[in-house]
Amino acid sequence: MPTFLLFLGFLVIVLCPMLSVLYAESKEITQDQKKIIFLLAFIPGCLIFVLAAVLKEDHPPVISKACGTVSFYKTYAVRHDYFERIAIQFDGSKYNRHLKFNDDLMRKQKGERVCFEFYDRLKNKDVSESKVIRWIDLAEMQTITSSNQIK
Repeated sequence: MPTFLLFLGFLVIVLCPMLSVLYAESKEITQDQKKIIFLLAFIPGCLIFVLAAVLKEDHPPVISKACGTVSFYKTYAVRHDYFERIAIQFDGSKYNRHLKFNDDLMRKQKGERVCFEFYDRLKNKDVSESKVIRWIDLAEMQTITSSNQIK
C-alpha cells in the first residue's frame, strides 16, 4: 500500500501543477492568482507522500540463528574500500551461502563447524545482503535448538 501511495503521490505532484497551469492560462486571472494556484497544486501530492510515510510499517530486523561449516573467506574491493565475505555451508544444505563479515569478529578456520547469529536478507526485506552479527558457542546453540523443540 505505501508503495502504491508513493507512486500515486509522484504522479499527483507532477500532474497537478501542470494541470493548474493549463487551467490558469485558460481563465482570465491575474499573475498573482496564477502563482497561488500553481503553489496550491503541490499540496495534494505532498499530503499523499505524508500519508505513505505514516502508513509504512517499521519492521524490526529479524535475527536468525544457524550452524554450518566455514568454506572460505573472500575479500572484495569496491572503490578503494575493502570488505570481506565468508562462505558457509549451512547444515542440511549442499550449497555455500556468502555472508558479509565484519572485521571485528574473530576469524574461524576453514572447515571449522560454527554457529552464529545473522541478518538474513530473505527474512529482512530492508537488508540488501546477509550479514554475520556474532558467533555463538555450540553448547549455547544446542540449548536453543532443544528449547525450540520443546515448544
